[in-house]
Amino acid sequence: MIHLFIIDLFLCFSVLFQVPSPPENRSLSEEAFFPLDVQGLFEEAPACTECHGDLVNKGLTHYPAEDACDNCHEATGASHPSEDSLGFRLMDTAPALCFYCHEEGAAQAFGHRPFAEGHCLDCHDAHGSAHAALLLKEEKELCLGCHNRVFQGDGSETANISRLVKGSQRVVHSAITGMGCVICHRAHGSEFRALLVDAYPEEEYVPATTENFGLCFLCHDTGILDEEETEWATGFRNGKQNLHRLHIQGNKGRNCRMCHNLHGSMQPFLLEERVGFGSWEMNLNFAPREDGGSCLPGCHGKLAYTR
Repeated sequence: MIHLFIIDLFLCFSVLFQVPSPPENRSLSEEAFFPLDVQGLFEEAPACTECHGDLVNKGLTHYPAEDACDNCHEATGASHPSEDSLGFRLMDTAPALCFYCHEEGAAQAFGHRPFAEGHCLDCHDAHGSAHAALLLKEEKELCLGCHNRVFQGDGSETANISRLVKGSQRVVHSAITGMGCVICHRAHGSEFRALLVDAYPEEEYVPATTENFGLCFLCHDTGILDEEETEWATGFRNGKQNLHRLHIQGNKGRNCRMCHNLHGSMQPFLLEERVGFGSWEMNLNFAPREDGGSCLPGCHGKLAYTR
């Protein structure tokens, strides 16, 4: 009985894997061993980048996309590629999918609206980019793509920043031209209003301390505020007399923006054309000179300084 079983089994396999004679002028190949054309089952599927290479070949590649597409995508079972079905889908919706890897972090007192609403892809490319942080565009261009109009909400107003920094005749804050928006603002959220990276007062009059103006003193020397006399801390001086300190000192120190626009201006030194005093607006009438300047606002008569 055992011998008969072995013979039957041998005959069965002989029929299943019988090797046909090769045609004339043709040698035996893999096809000869797979007459039912099943060898395609063992071929490697084409790489996603064979069709979708343009998504990642941009200079900087998002690590999950560089590692494996199925870090974020999963098969649906439908044929792919296909015009009438999606063969793959995201494993989760954004921003939940982003937080699989990126730490969500604690809620900030002030959140950037696109981030707070989960619109990560409004600013970032999930696959790759030619720009730092996988941004869709160069940083300032990206920011000004939204901040080209006035935003109002929650009792506050955000100015049209594009209008303040664009134009060949405009003087733009060197922090912006040199290091971009994120030198002063956090893109996702902050504990300070206006998404600032450090303290800056909202009120027009505040005690003149370096702590209250922490943002400014990330770049500017504290001698502007601390030194009664200086030859290097500021160009706004009469001889050695520090005129910056004269204007902002004390418990009722004046906010920088009472005289300066923090983004850009048509005037030298980012000066405003008009300054406010309560509900009044007064022309500053600043006139620069090579060694100093003069002004004639409503708060005092014409005064000049010489460095």
